[in-house]
Amino acid sequence: MSEQNPNKEDFINGFMKEEGLEGKPMMDLIIKITNKVGLDKEKVKQAYNIYKKNEEFANEVMTELGIKGRANKIKIMRIVDMVGKDKQKVKIGYLRSTISSRGKHD
Repeated sequence: MSEQNPNKEDFINGFMKEEGLEGKPMMDLIIKITNKVGLDKEKVKQAYNIYKKNEEFANEVMTELGIKGRANKIKIMRIVDMVGKDKQKVKIGYLRSTISSRGKHD
């Protein structure tokens, strides 16, 4: 974070402290969010809450499919971004993305 301006660094550290967030992965997420929405605390909080809701939805889908792992969670969250929060579409999207070989058409 040394290449960022001190004002942004203070904002991110203050936001993380208020929300009780710790660790480099969370800091990277907040940096991405602030790069998108700016240094407005309410907008950052809204974007973070959307991320958390998507993560919880991905956890539900993973539980239903019986899968684990961070890579699978990221894959499901990307599918949610593309197709929305329809569980059936997300499940189909995930299963299609994990097909090892495609069938050949005549």
